[in-house]
Amino acid sequence: MLAATAVLALTGACRSDGGWHPDAQFAPSLRPAFGARVTDGQLRIWTGSPCRDVTRLALAFGPERAEWVLTAPTEHPATAEHLTLGQTGPGFAVATPLPAGFDWRTAQWVRISVYGPEAWGSYATIADVIDGSARHPDDTYLFQDVGWLDTAGVATGNGKTFLTTCTPDPARR
Repeated sequence: MLAATAVLALTGACRSDGGWHPDAQFAPSLRPAFGARVTDGQLRIWTGSPCRDVTRLALAFGPERAEWVLTAPTEHPATAEHLTLGQTGPGFAVATPLPAGFDWRTAQWVRISVYGPEAWGSYATIADVIDGSARHPDDTYLFQDVGWLDTAGVATGNGKTFLTTCTPDPARR
């Protein structure tokens, strides 16, 4: 049931053009977003709040459609919040590595998909992440179409002006 809920949420929240469409079936009432930044040449992802009971997490890069997939056993789901591309977090194993020779810096966008109780797929534009990371403090991440946010900024806007990856939609409570 959890996976089905996540698939429905992801299908409605993201279309092939990458943007949020509030009129799409199953779309959340607020724009979903995750944080992305480059630190020491590594792509770092912040879901904005903990994603609990996760059995699968994927970062897809496009338009190439290269994908990095982490999984956790259904009997022992994991928690995700901060990730570094190429490194697994506690409880996760790499199910699908990026293709040999793939350079994420050449992708146009990265999309996150999380399979858990309630999760929203969203994307970030790679050029914006790369360009902005050097100009913003190390504790801030680009939340696409929301801005460069730190912990306080996420706490202020999450659930009010946007939704982090695993924040329930306040319009459906």
